[in-house]
Amino acid sequence: MRRWLVVGSLWLVGAASPATNDQPPTTPSLIVIISVDQLRYDYVERFAPWFSQGGFNRFIKSGATFPNTHYLHAITFTGPGHATIGSGKNPAEHGIIGNHWFEPESAVDTKRWNWYFDDQTGYEPPVKTPRDPSRPLWFQFERGSPRYCVYDDSVMVSAGTTTGMSPRSLIGEGLGDRVKAKYPAARVIGIALKDRAAILMAGRNADAAYWFDHKLPGFVSSSYYEYDPKLFAFNTTVRGYVPGSHAWNLSPYIPADDLKRVTFDPPEAWPLKNNKYGGTFPHPINDARALVYSPYGSDVALDFALWTIAAESLGSRSTTPDVLFIGLSSTDYFGHYYGPDSMEAADGVVRLDRSLERFLDALDRRFGDRLVVALTADHGVQPTPEILKLRYPNLDAGRIDLRNPSKDGQLLSDLSPQRLQIEKELAARLGLPFSASAPYSHALAYFFEEPSLYINIDRVRELKLDPERVKRALRDIVMALPGVDRAYTNTEIERSSKVEPMVRRSYMNGRSGDVFITLRPNWIWTWGSNSTTHGQPVENDTHVPLMFWGTGVVKGRYDIAASPLDLARTLGALVGVDIGGVEARVLPCIGGAPLPSAAIESVLQMALQQLDPSGKQSLVAGEKLSGQARGAAAKLRTVVTRSDLPVGFIRVDSVEVAGDRATVRLWTGPIPKPSPGEISMDCGTGHTYNFSRSDGDWHLDSMGIVKC
Repeated sequence: MRRWLVVGSLWLVGAASPATNDQPPTTPSLIVIISVDQLRYDYVERFAPWFSQGGFNRFIKSGATFPNTHYLHAITFTGPGHATIGSGKNPAEHGIIGNHWFEPESAVDTKRWNWYFDDQTGYEPPVKTPRDPSRPLWFQFERGSPRYCVYDDSVMVSAGTTTGMSPRSLIGEGLGDRVKAKYPAARVIGIALKDRAAILMAGRNADAAYWFDHKLPGFVSSSYYEYDPKLFAFNTTVRGYVPGSHAWNLSPYIPADDLKRVTFDPPEAWPLKNNKYGGTFPHPINDARALVYSPYGSDVALDFALWTIAAESLGSRSTTPDVLFIGLSSTDYFGHYYGPDSMEAADGVVRLDRSLERFLDALDRRFGDRLVVALTADHGVQPTPEILKLRYPNLDAGRIDLRNPSKDGQLLSDLSPQRLQIEKELAARLGLPFSASAPYSHALAYFFEEPSLYINIDRVRELKLDPERVKRALRDIVMALPGVDRAYTNTEIERSSKVEPMVRRSYMNGRSGDVFITLRPNWIWTWGSNSTTHGQPVENDTHVPLMFWGTGVVKGRYDIAASPLDLARTLGALVGVDIGGVEARVLPCIGGAPLPSAAIESVLQMALQQLDPSGKQSLVAGEKLSGQARGAAAKLRTVVTRSDLPVGFIRVDSVEVAGDRATVRLWTGPIPKPSPGEISMDCGTGHTYNFSRSDGDWHLDSMGIVKC
């Protein structure tokens, strides 16, 4: 089927018929939320033939799935995604607008800068000017320091040498906080390989969050929590997860011919991957860092979760629900290195499926009908541009390099060529002299953190420039860069109604930058050697799975538009707590929010009147069409099945309702040869009708036709 990216709307074709809404939800004693880092939705479909029965298929066949799930915010990174999963709010509400941001009014904090440079290497010029010891380094010129989303040097890590971490930058309550408020004896714990995944999902009042330090190696926590030291006995087992071969070898789960068909990974692509652990199989595993860059890292996290459940007796009380958040980060680690079209992505996902099967089997044996599990992802990922262009040479794809200088930079010439060109053009537009050998304190665009540039407000004041004029000039220069889709000043985001809603949902005054940039599909920011990334408001990054299984879940495939925002509010409804932001909903898989059948019927009737004023043509209803959609169609026209198609008929493809906007898509013409047991809806002549509602009445705004 053809797919459209739809945010905040209702999809009908292919939706299951949910149970009636008068079924009271059953309260589970353990709620488990699994976030698979960088699990793009298409993985679930592309690799489905090789899944086990009890991993992803447990949700697909015995639970509730929402295949049209998209993030509604623009900055699709780990921190914002996990905070959204845990809170049911957008970044503009929970405050985690990125993995990092810049605080220009703060003092220069050496600890925070050192932490930043441990994570971000910065741009290294091919020919570097020797460092002048009499000059300060670039980040020492002005005020300001970067902020890592969970960095907190006021607390201590339980082991190792890293800085303490906490959720203090997270604003407001999450699912775990509300559960603890209603059930004071409830335990809420976050576990992940990444600190930000465990911490931001679990929330501000969690009992504990545990994350993995590969240098130990093992799990750690911080003094922010009342963590349980006895759990760290698990760390003695970590080295045992390294396979005997000391390598990640390609598994036999996907036959060779099928693997070639569902990936694009010829030998020519291997040098275009990150080669730290080799560009193809086998990938060496000689230490704990390499371990988490392989599928075996998921086994470490899931087994530690089982260890924690047993040691803490989670889910042992029928009247008190405990909440366990689990972040599986290895898919993100090796996904960045090898890309979504690689053999590594395919093998990693089918291996993950079997790891999930073992984990869910263990939970099922222990809890039976006292358990509910949700699975989603914090974001997707884009293809590696160089590999994409190897496959499609004429495709518009590439990288933009706006990196800050490396740690020992001092001059404007230490910037990347694109950043240096921006400074040169900005000076010309503002009538200022320019010299690449000037100290970095002369930079007008001082700091870049995806996807924003922060201006050098001290330099702007020194030159008596209008900050708004500087920001507008910077915006216009950036807009001309290849690969850039949109750019906005922070003032525009705050004041203009023309700014994309996804951008607004990712913006927070005081944390977001001065010029916010979005890229076109298949374009990414340069950040590492031969790696791909995510972070844009495009389908590859926003489209993720959302699945539920367990007590209180009404099974079925629900082809309504959904978001990870809805996860916390939906699970909260199971245990009697309300959580989530203004756009979060209770999904109908637990007998929650009813679907807007009156709006469905109204816009469908208007579309049919436009296409067939005589009202004589019958409708074709797909076998998986939802009960409400089928009911609306049946009230309006005769609904026929594939076995008795008339000469003239109309195929109902989708009805989307989003507040006061709606779209109906219908198909006419010869029906394609169907697959066994289902009707293909997306060929022939397609008719699209766009509606809006004012004063309670729907009006046709526009219509279009496409043929295939």
